[in-house]
Amino acid sequence: MRAAPPSGPHDNGRGELIELARAFEPERYLAATLAHEPQRAALLALASFAADLGRIAATATQPMLGEIRLQWWRDSLELIGKGDRIGSPLADALGDAVHAFALPLPMLVAMTEARAFDLYDDPMPDEVSLDGYLSKTEAVPFELALRIAGVPAGSAGAMGALAGRAFGWTRILTRLPEVVSSARTPLPSTLLQRFGMGQGRGADPAARQALVAHISLEIHNALDTLRVQFKVLSRQKRVPLLPLAIVSPHLRSIERHWRSPMRDIAELAPLTRVWRIAVAHVSGRL
Repeated sequence: MRAAPPSGPHDNGRGELIELARAFEPERYLAATLAHEPQRAALLALASFAADLGRIAATATQPMLGEIRLQWWRDSLELIGKGDRIGSPLADALGDAVHAFALPLPMLVAMTEARAFDLYDDPMPDEVSLDGYLSKTEAVPFELALRIAGVPAGSAGAMGALAGRAFGWTRILTRLPEVVSSARTPLPSTLLQRFGMGQGRGADPAARQALVAHISLEIHNALDTLRVQFKVLSRQKRVPLLPLAIVSPHLRSIERHWRSPMRDIAELAPLTRVWRIAVAHVSGRL
C-alpha cells in the first residue's frame, strides 16, 4: 500500500531534499553535511522532515490545507512503521532513517501533531504549553539526531530537551517583533501579560527589554549546561548539537540592539552561520 504524496518542491529527488533543509532548517542542514555516511543521509532526512513540517503554516493558504498535509504525514508515518515505501523521496528517506537507526515513530508523530498549533490564531495559553510545543518541534529533532549519531537514548533525551529549549527560544527571540505583533504567536499569553504586552500590542521600552532579558536568561541557562556536555562528546557525536553554535552570536546581536529589540530582527549572515558551525565542530566549543 502506498500513500500518494501531495506535489511539492521536495518530491523530485535528493537534491530537492537538500534545498528544502537548506532553506527552512539551515543550521540542521549544515550540521548534517559534517556527519559521515550513513548518519549524514539520516540527519538530512530528519532536517528535511522538520523543514517540511515547519513551513506548512507559512505556505498553506487556509488551515484546512495545512491539516491535509499533516494528515498525509500521519498516514505516511503509519506506512513507514509497516516498512512500506511511500513514493516520496522525503518520506522514503525518513523511513530509511527510521529503520536504520531504530528511531521511535511516536516521536515523529508528536512532531507532526504539534504543528497543528501553527495553523490557527489561538494564543499559546501558558509557559507549560510552550514548553510542550518546543519539546516536540525543537527538542525531538535534536534527540533523534543524537540517537542517529550514536548517543544513548537517555543522554540523547536529556541533551535534546536542553537543546530544544535553547534553540527554540532563540528562534522566538530573533523574531520578536513579528511574533508579538502577530495574532499567531508562540509566546504564551501569561508571559506577555506579565510584561505588560498583551497579544498584538506593544509595551513601553523597559517592559520590552525585561521580556528580552527573561528569554535570554532561559537560553543562557540551557546553553551553559550543554556546553559542558558538548566538550566531552566525540566529533561525530557532537554533530547534532552544532545548530546551537548560532545561539551566542544571535544573543550578542540582540544585546547590541537592546534598546529596540521589538524593532530590529536579529539575523546572521549566511557565512557567519557556516563559520560558527564549522568552528564549533572542530573546537568542541559552542
